[in-house]
Amino acid sequence: MKLVKYLMPILMAAGFTSATIFAQQQETSFERQLNENDDQSLREFVQSKDNIDIKKKSKNLDISGDIRFEWRTIREKGVALYADDSSKFYEDYRSLRGGSHVDAKGLPISHNDFDVEFNFKLKYSFGRSWAQAHLQFDNPAGLRGRNDCSGKFPIYNKHGSEVIKSLPRNMQCCGKGSGESNLINLKRAYIGYNVYADGKHRFDMEIGRRKLDDVFDSEIQFSSRFDGVLLKFASAIDEVMDWYWEGAAFVVDERVNHFGYVTEIGILNLFDTGLDLRYSFIDWKKTGINRCHVHNPLGTQFTNSQISFAYTIEPEIYCKRIPVEFYGGFLINHAAKAKAITHHKKKNLAAYGGVYIGQVHKEGDWALDIEYIYVQAQAVSDFDVGSIGRGNLVNDDFADYIETSHLPSTSDYSSQNGYYYPARGNANFKGWRFEFLYAITDNFSIDTIYEFSRAEDSRIGGRHSYSDFELEAIYAF
Repeated sequence: MKLVKYLMPILMAAGFTSATIFAQQQETSFERQLNENDDQSLREFVQSKDNIDIKKKSKNLDISGDIRFEWRTIREKGVALYADDSSKFYEDYRSLRGGSHVDAKGLPISHNDFDVEFNFKLKYSFGRSWAQAHLQFDNPAGLRGRNDCSGKFPIYNKHGSEVIKSLPRNMQCCGKGSGESNLINLKRAYIGYNVYADGKHRFDMEIGRRKLDDVFDSEIQFSSRFDGVLLKFASAIDEVMDWYWEGAAFVVDERVNHFGYVTEIGILNLFDTGLDLRYSFIDWKKTGINRCHVHNPLGTQFTNSQISFAYTIEPEIYCKRIPVEFYGGFLINHAAKAKAITHHKKKNLAAYGGVYIGQVHKEGDWALDIEYIYVQAQAVSDFDVGSIGRGNLVNDDFADYIETSHLPSTSDYSSQNGYYYPARGNANFKGWRFEFLYAITDNFSIDTIYEFSRAEDSRIGGRHSYSDFELEAIYAF
């Protein structure tokens, strides 16, 4: 009865919420305007919190953030489709960055990338409820220039009251710059409620936005946004283990009622050995049409199982105990099917393994992470691949194709059933990643990363290589 007492309010809220989420309709701007007008009872509730003195709120409010400046040097080589003087098309393995190379928009693309980033985080907790928000400002470095290469030059009438003609304006020679200052990302915004807790068992519910890998463990997937409902249960068996279960439903594409589902169960510190074991399952499949009216689209045919482990020890190194964690995982996509572009074989497996040494909390602390990643072409969806990736400058997706009717029949490329499949995306790679983090002060640290990958199967999408060296200064407060 005690559990039911605590559970009833949250079940009612979940019922109303799910009815709203799963009966999606697209809003016009006027409908959105009306929807943003709170009813009187809700408006009074929100306004009542405006009058609470900040000193009283400070006991329950946590504010944190960090400022970062990042430099990356990236090198990528892969297969590109090019045309000769006679407009015949060919495939060629070449560099994709640096020199005179351009991106898909025709703009020059160098090996260097500079970013300025500010993260602002708020957490407010009171009683059995809490809320958390995270705003990320991540902008390319550089000055603000007139970056268009052409425009219009207005010709007015004598009185300046009317534009009577517009002439082409050549803007190629004016100052250009790569800097931006308006890129804002609502990275996290969710609320939580503790339904039940008795000292050994705990059941929580959270709803809102975050990253999948904030909740679910993996080095090769869960990089996507998670807008949905999360249930969490944690418990312990004395002298045996701690364990937990998490389950969630989230929005993929509201226009076609596409929802995803994910769950994970974990065993922690089994028999006080430092061994953790986890199993997760995520379902991305879309049955029916997507927003482009394609039935059962290839790009969402993923139902992934993953098992992972972590084993932590604390050996004494130079008279100091240093935590060392060995970790790894194995993944299989049950929904994958043998395709012509995968040479009639399933390419649905992925794995990773690594070691993490040290931890960083204060001045002089350091940490080193070394891991190996292996991801086949059909293992993880292009929008959810984690870790190294392939760079993918052209922003290809594994499911993309070109009708060969648009290409001359004399061209030299591989085609199947009237279609040309680039068969390139963010998966189909294997490689290494090295990261070293050092705290110069309690707040200021330097993060150094080097990673590289190659195509796991060069018969799919051709040869491909990618490397990235990153140096980042971070001030956290």
